Amino acid sequence: MSFLRQFHTIVSDQALSTDEKIQCLLKFGLEVFSLDIAIVSEVVGSNYVILYVESENPDLTPKCTFDLGGTYCTHTLKANKALSFHHAGESVISTHPCYTNFQLESYIGAPIRVGNKTLGTVNFSSAKVSEPFTCEHVDYVELFAQWLGSEFARRQAESVLYNNYKTLQKMEEVASIGSWRIDLESNEVFWSDQTKFIHDVYTHEKPTLDKWLSFFEKANCRQKFSNALADAINSGTPWEIELEVVTKNRRHIWVSCHGEAQFNEDKCVSLFGSVQDITQSVELRETLKAQRKEAEMLLDERSHFLSKISHEMRTPLNGISGLLINSLDEQNADKRTENVQLALRSADILLGLVNEVLDFSKISQEGLSLSPHPTDLSIVISDIVELYKQLIEEPNVQFEADINLTRGCTILCDSVRLNQIITNLLSNSLKFTSQGKIKLSVHTHNTNTGIVLHVIVSDSGIGMSQTSLATLFQPFKQGEEDIGSRYGGTGLGMSIVKELIEVMNGQIEVQSTLGEGSRFKVSIPFTNASINTHDDTIQCEAFDASKLTVLVVEDNEINQKVMEAFLQKFNVTSDFASNGEIALQKCATKSYDLVFMDSIMPVMDGLTTARNLIKKKLLPNHAHIVALTGNTSADDKAAYELAGMQDVLSKPIELMPLAEALSNCLENLQAHNTLQDVK
Repeated sequence: MSFLRQFHTIVSDQALSTDEKIQCLLKFGLEVFSLDIAIVSEVVGSNYVILYVESENPDLTPKCTFDLGGTYCTHTLKANKALSFHHAGESVISTHPCYTNFQLESYIGAPIRVGNKTLGTVNFSSAKVSEPFTCEHVDYVELFAQWLGSEFARRQAESVLYNNYKTLQKMEEVASIGSWRIDLESNEVFWSDQTKFIHDVYTHEKPTLDKWLSFFEKANCRQKFSNALADAINSGTPWEIELEVVTKNRRHIWVSCHGEAQFNEDKCVSLFGSVQDITQSVELRETLKAQRKEAEMLLDERSHFLSKISHEMRTPLNGISGLLINSLDEQNADKRTENVQLALRSADILLGLVNEVLDFSKISQEGLSLSPHPTDLSIVISDIVELYKQLIEEPNVQFEADINLTRGCTILCDSVRLNQIITNLLSNSLKFTSQGKIKLSVHTHNTNTGIVLHVIVSDSGIGMSQTSLATLFQPFKQGEEDIGSRYGGTGLGMSIVKELIEVMNGQIEVQSTLGEGSRFKVSIPFTNASINTHDDTIQCEAFDASKLTVLVVEDNEINQKVMEAFLQKFNVTSDFASNGEIALQKCATKSYDLVFMDSIMPVMDGLTTARNLIKKKLLPNHAHIVALTGNTSADDKAAYELAGMQDVLSKPIELMPLAEALSNCLENLQAHNTLQDVK
């Protein structure tokens, strides 16, 4: 009898279980190969575990474990195919531990694969030298391994189905589930009352299989149900599937249908199972999926936004830190002043970005919002030029600026966002250019309503391939695979640039050649605007407010120094309190015209302190309380007003709002004094 015929006879014998078939095939293999040991093994990590064995050696039993490296199967697994040798002592593996320890001369084996994974091996061996193995021998062991893989995969599938069935049994205890049965000998179909109720069928109606199939109007559902019936009849495979049903009353519902086969003398005689209306569960599941997807999208947008802002903070932070550090050792007073001014401008840029983070909840899902205001374009561009002159410290890189702007070029734009666009492009060029030149060209041309700003940033850096250009503006993409690891960064800079340019109704063009540099051209239309210079004049002028008695309630020592320096510009010598309790004590012993109150402090916060000052009447009637805070939302301002504060100064403190607060308090003091004189 041929190998294949005997193999088929064994595996097709329905009277044998899978375990019995495996043992029969192992015995048959020993006869075919004239060997002594037959093993089906599983590899777990570095261990070789026996699952099935045929051998006269009593030490070889199921669950017996060996070191994988000490078995011939390690070679089979490495080869990933059938492997054989009939005289190990005269082969290249004569020094292998398996030969050294067990003197196994003959071996033939093949890997067992379950899906995409290798489970272990099926192998036959002996301590005696055998006849050379033939191609038919190799075919047999490979066929055996393939069949084992299929059987083990089927077992896993049955285990999954069994677990699903157990779950359904638990659900039946608390849910109303209908039952059904199909008698295959008479072709009669039985539905319980609950099953009929689910399908809107009258209890006296008798269903048929064709009628049942008609409820599955979608072809894929009908085919899925038919396939489940066929599989159960042919192989006894149970099932649990979800199907869309159109009931007799034309209701579209979802049902969970479970079924099993009943056999009598190896013949399927009936099918039985359950059916449950799971429409609400399916709808809830789909709703939850949609909500989860929406939540994940919102989280991604928030994460991306914060990552972008974090990325963009680096340039102004570097400018502030670098310029201030350089100022410490700078002997030239003019140069030191210039460094400080540039650091302040970088701080303004950073403040704009911080404000965007704080106002994140106000940004629409469609993109970043703009805050246009009259802007002197020449100041924006000159600030950027001066900043990058300081940032480019590489001696092999030359920075060149070609600025040609329309005279008196005052436009309506979001200067922070415009600054972001240009600095992102320059930072990108600086990042990828180690030698050569970086050039910034800026020019404008007039239109009927304003101007069109043209910004060109070119460099002689590493350039980009066509593949990199295709993904340049996608978040987290940094071109070639090694770019991110070599140069760092989040890959968000260019996506920010494109997003902002599109919000401003502009365009960006890119030209680049790998190894030869890149050229970015941005064109953005702006409308003309006029700047009221009166406010700037007022901001720079200080007045004498020495008549005011001022208390600054602030726990941060640096912020105290800042307020002290600002107030001295107005000839005000102030007192300080580091928390609310100290402030109450000072106000109880001295009369203050003006109290600057930090909102968040230890011991006693600003709101509580303000309420106590008013409740205990520790301030004169004309006195003002001004909040010092970074929380300036409408709700925050309402809370400050409710606590008795007359004004709010947002941090970081600027000179102009401070001057207005002092001026208001002076006017109040003068009115109070006039009233007292009249009395």
